[in-house]
Amino acid sequence: MVYSKPMVKPQLSRKRLNTRAALIEATAALVAERGLRAVSLDEIAARAGVTKGAIYSNFRTKAELLWEAVDRRRLHLDSPITPGDARTTSRDIARALMAQLPQADREADFYTELRAYIRTDPELRAQQAAQQKAQFDRMARRLAEGFGDNLSLPPRTMALAIQALLLGFTEQWERTPSEVTEEVIATAFEALSRGATKPRAA
Repeated sequence: MVYSKPMVKPQLSRKRLNTRAALIEATAALVAERGLRAVSLDEIAARAGVTKGAIYSNFRTKAELLWEAVDRRRLHLDSPITPGDARTTSRDIARALMAQLPQADREADFYTELRAYIRTDPELRAQQAAQQKAQFDRMARRLAEGFGDNLSLPPRTMALAIQALLLGFTEQWERTPSEVTEEVIATAFEALSRGATKPRAA
Protein backbone atom coordinates (compact mmCIF):
# COMPACT_ATOMS: atom_id res chain seq x y z
CA MET A 1 0.00 0.00 0.00
CA VAL A 2 1.57 3.18 -1.16
CA TYR A 3 0.24 6.68 -1.15
CA SER A 4 1.60 8.45 -4.19
CA LYS A 5 1.01 9.04 -7.84
CA PRO A 6 2.07 6.13 -10.04
CA MET A 7 5.63 6.67 -11.24
CA VAL A 8 5.96 8.20 -14.70
CA LYS A 9 7.54 5.83 -17.23
CA PRO A 10 9.78 6.86 -20.14
CA GLN A 11 8.34 6.90 -23.67
CA LEU A 12 8.31 3.49 -25.34
CA SER A 13 7.41 2.30 -28.84
CA ARG A 14 3.83 1.24 -29.46
CA LYS A 15 4.89 -2.39 -29.95
CA ARG A 16 6.79 -2.45 -26.68
CA LEU A 17 3.93 -0.72 -24.88
CA ASN A 18 1.52 -3.35 -26.19
CA THR A 19 3.81 -6.20 -25.11
CA ARG A 20 4.33 -4.70 -21.66
CA ALA A 21 0.59 -4.17 -21.28
CA ALA A 22 -0.12 -7.78 -22.27
CA LEU A 23 2.44 -9.07 -19.78
CA ILE A 24 1.11 -6.88 -16.99
CA GLU A 25 -2.49 -7.91 -17.72
CA ALA A 26 -1.54 -11.58 -17.80
CA THR A 27 0.38 -11.30 -14.54
CA ALA A 28 -2.42 -9.42 -12.81
CA ALA A 29 -4.97 -12.02 -13.95
CA LEU A 30 -2.83 -14.94 -12.77
CA VAL A 31 -2.14 -13.26 -9.42
CA ALA A 32 -5.88 -12.69 -8.94
CA GLU A 33 -6.62 -16.32 -9.81
CA ARG A 34 -3.82 -18.11 -7.99
CA GLY A 35 -1.99 -15.73 -5.70
CA LEU A 36 1.48 -14.24 -5.91
CA ARG A 37 3.43 -17.34 -4.91
CA ALA A 38 1.88 -19.62 -7.52
CA VAL A 39 2.62 -17.49 -10.58
CA SER A 40 5.51 -18.53 -12.85
CA LEU A 41 7.14 -16.68 -15.73
CA ASP A 42 6.29 -19.55 -18.10
CA GLU A 43 2.60 -19.19 -17.24
CA ILE A 44 2.75 -15.42 -17.65
CA ALA A 45 4.35 -15.71 -21.09
CA ALA A 46 1.79 -18.32 -22.18
CA ARG A 47 -1.14 -16.24 -20.94
CA ALA A 48 0.20 -13.13 -22.69
CA GLY A 49 0.90 -15.02 -25.91
CA VAL A 50 4.59 -14.12 -26.01
CA THR A 51 7.90 -15.88 -25.42
CA LYS A 52 9.54 -15.95 -22.03
CA GLY A 53 12.34 -13.90 -23.56
CA ALA A 54 9.86 -11.08 -24.13
CA ILE A 55 9.49 -10.77 -20.38
CA TYR A 56 13.20 -10.09 -19.92
CA SER A 57 13.17 -7.70 -22.88
CA ASN A 58 10.65 -5.55 -21.04
CA PHE A 59 11.29 -6.17 -17.34
CA ARG A 60 14.63 -6.60 -15.59
CA THR A 61 13.29 -9.14 -13.09
CA LYS A 62 10.16 -11.06 -12.19
CA ALA A 63 9.85 -8.75 -9.18
CA GLU A 64 9.66 -5.70 -11.45
CA LEU A 65 6.88 -7.32 -13.50
CA LEU A 66 4.98 -8.35 -10.37
CA TRP A 67 5.28 -4.84 -8.98
CA GLU A 68 3.85 -3.36 -12.17
CA ALA A 69 1.02 -5.89 -12.12
CA VAL A 70 -0.04 -5.20 -8.55
CA ASP A 71 0.38 -1.42 -8.92
CA ARG A 72 -3.21 -0.88 -10.03
CA ARG A 73 -4.47 -2.65 -6.91
CA ARG A 74 -2.42 -0.55 -4.50
CA LEU A 75 -3.75 2.71 -3.17
CA HIS A 76 -2.45 5.88 -4.81
CA LEU A 77 -3.12 9.11 -3.02
CA ASP A 78 -1.47 12.30 -4.23
CA SER A 79 -1.43 14.34 -1.03
CA PRO A 80 -2.66 17.84 -1.91
CA ILE A 81 -0.62 20.70 -0.42
CA THR A 82 -1.81 24.30 -0.11
CA PRO A 83 1.13 26.36 1.14
CA GLY A 84 0.32 28.52 4.14
CA ASP A 85 -3.12 26.99 4.63
CA ALA A 86 -2.87 24.07 7.05
CA ARG A 87 -6.63 23.75 7.43
CA THR A 88 -7.39 23.51 3.70
CA THR A 89 -4.53 21.08 3.08
CA SER A 90 -5.62 18.89 5.99
CA ARG A 91 -9.24 18.82 4.84
CA ASP A 92 -8.20 17.96 1.28
CA ILE A 93 -5.98 15.11 2.49
CA ALA A 94 -8.71 13.76 4.76
CA ARG A 95 -11.29 13.87 1.98
CA ALA A 96 -8.95 12.13 -0.47
CA LEU A 97 -8.06 9.41 2.04
CA MET A 98 -11.69 8.73 2.98
CA ALA A 99 -12.48 8.26 -0.72
CA GLN A 100 -9.77 5.57 -0.91
CA LEU A 101 -10.74 3.58 2.18
CA PRO A 102 -13.49 1.47 0.54
CA GLN A 103 -10.86 0.17 -1.91
CA ALA A 104 -8.59 -0.62 1.03
CA ASP A 105 -11.41 -2.67 2.52
CA ARG A 106 -12.09 -4.53 -0.74
CA GLU A 107 -8.42 -5.32 -1.24
CA ALA A 108 -7.56 -6.10 2.40
CA ASP A 109 -6.83 -9.80 1.76
CA PHE A 110 -4.66 -8.96 -1.22
CA TYR A 111 -2.66 -6.37 0.75
CA THR A 112 -2.06 -8.95 3.48
CA GLU A 113 -0.81 -11.45 0.91
CA LEU A 114 1.37 -8.82 -0.78
CA ARG A 115 3.02 -7.76 2.49
CA ALA A 116 3.74 -11.39 3.39
CA TYR A 117 5.14 -12.13 -0.06
CA ILE A 118 7.36 -9.05 -0.07
CA ARG A 119 8.94 -10.18 3.19
CA THR A 120 10.09 -13.41 1.50
CA ASP A 121 11.24 -11.92 -1.82
CA PRO A 122 14.37 -9.73 -1.56
CA GLU A 123 13.98 -8.40 -5.12
CA LEU A 124 10.38 -7.36 -4.57
CA ARG A 125 11.33 -5.81 -1.24
CA ALA A 126 14.04 -3.81 -3.01
CA GLN A 127 11.52 -2.78 -5.68
CA GLN A 128 9.14 -1.51 -3.00
CA ALA A 129 11.93 0.30 -1.13
CA ALA A 130 13.12 2.05 -4.29
CA GLN A 131 9.58 3.13 -5.15
CA GLN A 132 8.93 4.47 -1.69
CA LYS A 133 12.24 6.33 -1.50
CA ALA A 134 11.47 7.98 -4.83
CA GLN A 135 8.02 8.86 -3.50
CA PHE A 136 9.48 10.48 -0.37
CA ASP A 137 11.93 12.45 -2.52
CA ARG A 138 9.10 13.78 -4.71
CA MET A 139 6.95 14.67 -1.72
CA ALA A 140 9.91 16.35 0.02
CA ARG A 141 10.54 18.49 -3.07
CA ARG A 142 6.90 19.56 -3.17
CA LEU A 143 6.98 20.42 0.53
CA ALA A 144 10.20 22.40 0.11
CA GLU A 145 8.74 24.27 -2.87
CA GLY A 146 5.45 24.93 -1.08
CA PHE A 147 6.69 25.86 2.38
CA GLY A 148 10.33 26.85 1.87
CA ASP A 149 12.02 28.05 5.04
CA ASN A 150 8.72 27.94 6.95
CA LEU A 151 9.18 24.24 7.69
CA SER A 152 10.65 23.61 11.12
CA LEU A 153 11.90 20.13 10.19
CA PRO A 154 13.54 18.63 7.10
CA PRO A 155 11.07 18.21 4.19
CA ARG A 156 11.86 14.50 3.89
CA THR A 157 11.08 13.97 7.58
CA MET A 158 7.75 15.70 6.99
CA ALA A 159 7.12 13.43 3.98
CA LEU A 160 7.75 10.34 6.11
CA ALA A 161 5.41 11.66 8.82
CA ILE A 162 2.65 12.22 6.25
CA GLN A 163 3.09 8.69 4.91
CA ALA A 164 3.03 7.23 8.42
CA LEU A 165 -0.22 9.01 9.24
CA LEU A 166 -1.85 7.87 5.99
CA LEU A 167 -0.85 4.26 6.53
CA GLY A 168 -1.78 4.39 10.22
CA PHE A 169 -5.26 5.70 9.57
CA THR A 170 -5.78 3.12 6.82
CA GLU A 171 -4.77 0.27 9.12
CA GLN A 172 -6.87 1.62 11.97
CA TRP A 173 -9.92 2.05 9.73
CA GLU A 174 -9.84 -1.71 9.08
CA ARG A 175 -10.11 -2.29 12.83
CA THR A 176 -12.40 0.53 14.02
CA PRO A 177 -13.97 2.23 10.99
CA SER A 178 -16.36 4.28 13.11
CA GLU A 179 -13.42 5.96 14.85
CA VAL A 180 -11.59 7.00 11.70
CA THR A 181 -13.63 9.89 10.37
CA GLU A 182 -12.82 12.71 7.98
CA GLU A 183 -12.82 15.12 10.93
CA VAL A 184 -10.35 13.00 12.92
CA ILE A 185 -8.00 12.67 9.94
CA ALA A 186 -8.17 16.38 9.13
CA THR A 187 -7.51 17.34 12.76
CA ALA A 188 -4.44 15.09 12.94
CA PHE A 189 -2.99 16.42 9.71
CA GLU A 190 -3.70 20.01 10.70
CA ALA A 191 -1.84 19.44 13.98
CA LEU A 192 1.10 17.92 12.07
CA SER A 193 1.13 20.81 9.61
CA ARG A 194 0.98 23.48 12.30
CA GLY A 195 3.61 21.74 14.41
CA ALA A 196 5.95 21.39 11.44
CA THR A 197 5.81 25.04 10.35
CA LYS A 198 7.39 28.01 12.00
CA PRO A 199 5.04 30.61 13.49
CA ARG A 200 4.62 33.66 11.32
CA ALA A 201 6.35 36.80 12.48
CA ALA A 202 4.00 39.35 14.01
